[in-house]
Amino acid sequence: MKTNHLIFLFILTFVVLGLLSFAGCDMGDMIHVKTPNTIQQQTGLASTISLNEAESEYQLWYQHMQTAGSQWKSNIEHANEIRNMVNQLSLSALDEIGPTVAGVPVLGPMLPAASGLLGLFLGSGKLRKEKEDSFNKGLDEGRKTTVTSTSTGITAATA
Repeated sequence: MKTNHLIFLFILTFVVLGLLSFAGCDMGDMIHVKTPNTIQQQTGLASTISLNEAESEYQLWYQHMQTAGSQWKSNIEHANEIRNMVNQLSLSALDEIGPTVAGVPVLGPMLPAASGLLGLFLGSGKLRKEKEDSFNKGLDEGRKTTVTSTSTGITAATA
């Protein structure tokens, strides 16, 4: 045999052995995947994990998110049922009391007005606090942007 034939057989043997060794290995353990930061914080996973581990962790994370989402949706639906029940009870109570109170000269017109005012002031504390916080944050941002800059020659007055 010629030297070229021996070199060719030698290279072919190593290529076949290399391919056989790759066939026996799981490439998913050698390939790594980057884990998003939010998922790292939620689950405590490393920044890069193997492809096989990523697939199994994704399935667990996805099932957990579906379970948590369905529980949250169930809680929201339950709260909506309670709200609707309370609304129905209050409306039926007004329907029952309305004709009785209508005979009293002052209470007849006052009942709808009082219930309307009560509805206005019942949840307004939280809304007012949110609006105040938003307004104050806007003022702070405005003060930050109106700082006098001597290096650029731009001056602005602060309120």
